[in-house]
Amino acid sequence: MRERDSSVIGRIADILGGVAGRVIVAALLILIAFEVGSFCFGLGRSIFYQEPMETEPGTDVTITITEGADMGDVAELLASQGLIRDEKAFEIEMGLYEVNIYPGDYVLNTSMTTKEILNELNISEEEYQRRIAESEAMSTASPDVIGGGAEADILIESEAETWNETE
Repeated sequence: MRERDSSVIGRIADILGGVAGRVIVAALLILIAFEVGSFCFGLGRSIFYQEPMETEPGTDVTITITEGADMGDVAELLASQGLIRDEKAFEIEMGLYEVNIYPGDYVLNTSMTTKEILNELNISEEEYQRRIAESEAMSTASPDVIGGGAEADILIESEAETWNETE
């Protein structure tokens, strides 16, 4: 064994073995760096390059966000309705822009960018309470009155016939 180590061929084999190992490690590090860089570029592009799913005029989509829905649930719902491409990027954007989303119905359009969608979903506590009060008022309105408010004296068709007969 001692003779092989001291021989020229043995020394060359040791040098080549060491170089080959270093080349393999360097190639793996370069490959990993390239993959990580590609992933980060793609994620950053999807976050900061606002591209809608469709061109104008797009399609209106009504979504319902339920009580207790978290960022992941909202992102999944939007992706399933064809409003966003990347759920993870949308979740990151929600965190970056500190979006507060309340339960309810929202009308969004497929030509909206993710920033526009976030602006539409990000309502204040006061707006949320106003919507709840409006919804409750609509559910308790009399079905005989068309429109309510200034139009409260408009009669439904059956009442109009009775009204005409008495005149």
